[in-house]
Amino acid sequence: MTQVVIGFALLVVIALFGYRRSFTRLHIPLGARYIYLTGTEFILVGVALGGQLMGLLDASAIRSLSPLFSLCLGFVGLIFGVQLDVSKLRRFPWRHSIMVLVQALVTMALVFFPCWALMRHVFGPEGHVQALGAFVLAATASCTGLTTLSLLSNDLGLGRTPFVDLLRYIASLDSVVGLVGLGVAFALMHTDAEIGGHVGAGLLAILGSAVMGLLGGLLLHLVTERHCSDEELTVFVMGVVFLTSGLAAFFKLSPLFVCMVAGAFVANLRGARDRIFFQLSRLEHPFYVVMLILAGAMWNVSTHWVWIFAAVYLLLRVAGKVLGGYLAVRAVGEPIRSPGRLGLALLSQGGMAVAMVINFKQIYPTGTSGLVVTAVLSAVIVNELLSPTLIRSLLVRTGEVER
Repeated sequence: MTQVVIGFALLVVIALFGYRRSFTRLHIPLGARYIYLTGTEFILVGVALGGQLMGLLDASAIRSLSPLFSLCLGFVGLIFGVQLDVSKLRRFPWRHSIMVLVQALVTMALVFFPCWALMRHVFGPEGHVQALGAFVLAATASCTGLTTLSLLSNDLGLGRTPFVDLLRYIASLDSVVGLVGLGVAFALMHTDAEIGGHVGAGLLAILGSAVMGLLGGLLLHLVTERHCSDEELTVFVMGVVFLTSGLAAFFKLSPLFVCMVAGAFVANLRGARDRIFFQLSRLEHPFYVVMLILAGAMWNVSTHWVWIFAAVYLLLRVAGKVLGGYLAVRAVGEPIRSPGRLGLALLSQGGMAVAMVINFKQIYPTGTSGLVVTAVLSAVIVNELLSPTLIRSLLVRTGEVER
């Protein structure tokens, strides 16, 4: 118990004070600087605190902090969903949405099938957890982090050009495809139902996920209808997030997906949605830091061969992004230069991919989930190192910046 208290206290201290130093400008090499600016180094802080080194956040401590996992996942899902305002998305050309869908689905398909085959070879053909693990890898592969692109745009002094707006649009929305797929996949893991068998249980779980999200969103909307201080609103919002994400985790559904539905519901209702987003944005960085530390703490490399699997996942994702980006451009006839390189600007994975593997590891703590954690976290770090250079190279080729 003492160990859990110490570990939790360290999490709070690092979350409250660590991020203030992380999200600053430093004169260090490009890739390493963006690792620092995006806060990815906190994954390594979690590794140091985890069971393989200091042991403050070992497996037993991680299990005791399960409610904190649910809260972080719910928070990430909610703040993502609150930004899905349909009226704002309609301002962009419909072609952009088609490109998001094509690029994400191609990437997911190219990652899912080979990873599923490898998992069946390693863990055996039986069990649905391997299929879910492969799908989690596919869902994380679809995600693109927006932070690196935004930071680089500021560094290079980029204005609002059609090509840069396209990159930002894709990076902002392709996580939706993976997250919806993740929510459906978690629901389909339910196999017991009196009516309809496996299919009936899965459909019922999908419906349950949607209803939980809509009820949570409705509760948030009703909260904003009453006049209260910012501090009271923050407490109300955190209470709704904790309740919604906790229920989802209890029923082995995805807190990420359920809270994204809640946020999207609020975003498309008239009311104080901007006020909710403002309160959430004030807490975003501390929760983000806690999530990264927890992800690092649960990262446990048991055998060396998992690095080979991680490398395969990384290469498949790169291939999927490149092919998906090319096919997306061709599908809508978007007039851009170097269409075959578009996917290279979408390699940064961001925090949503980390949240997805935490979600999987929390609900299905098996050898499969350990393999998925290693593959995704190592890919996140490598991609954050490479992305700034690759994005800048594409911007040079398309004429957005000078050499």
